[in-house]
Amino acid sequence: MIISRFGSNCLCQSRLAKPRPNTRGLSLCLALLGAPGCVSYGSHLSATPTPPGEREYSVNADGLLVDRGFGRQVLPNPEASMRWGLSRALDFGVRANALGAEASSRVGLLQRDRYRFTIVPLLGGGFVPATNQDTGLVTTTAGVVLLQGLTLGSATEVVLGLRTQVRLDLNAVAVREDFSAANWSLVPGASFGVRFPISQRVFLFPELVLLAPRSLEGEGWQVPLLQGGIGVQWGSRRAVSPAHSPP
Repeated sequence: MIISRFGSNCLCQSRLAKPRPNTRGLSLCLALLGAPGCVSYGSHLSATPTPPGEREYSVNADGLLVDRGFGRQVLPNPEASMRWGLSRALDFGVRANALGAEASSRVGLLQRDRYRFTIVPLLGGGFVPATNQDTGLVTTTAGVVLLQGLTLGSATEVVLGLRTQVRLDLNAVAVREDFSAANWSLVPGASFGVRFPISQRVFLFPELVLLAPRSLEGEGWQVPLLQGGIGVQWGSRRAVSPAHSPP
């Protein structure tokens, strides 16, 4: 509650008034601490759903190039996730960072030899305790990711993703006073990753995501977002998944 009031008070400052140097420094520190609260766009997901009855764990260390009202910054974005295999072509998962979370399903639509095509509907959100009049205090997003996976060898999978998401940014004015101050954006983008084994049950998954947000409030295209990093996954396969086995 204290943090929320602080964000609201900062937001209600006049556009013509420049913050004092000490206030700007404090806001920047809070932004760094609250950066993981933004919606995360990396997923470190392969196109192969978790096998039925099994679980997949993942720890991701990403960096996010973003502008939260203080200029372009590269901010850390650590995450952890867990997925449950429900059937051969369906799983469900959740992932969380410091102040945000996302839920998604991975639905396998097509498998041909070494190729897989999967659709991932998702819903997520986050809270950013330090903001200004132009950025979101609360962010929610819903969208779909299309994953194409090509298996190389017995277990290495190259993954190309295409995504589109609708993002709603609620700044402090929208949260407390006027919902018309909310900002809607369309966030299309693409990702590229490689999931490769370092043992029978442990995988590394470097991934790079590029997005081009477009405001639906008449402001046009915004500054592109870039997120990249590496994930460590384990526990999802007893040895080599049948989906990853050579044909």
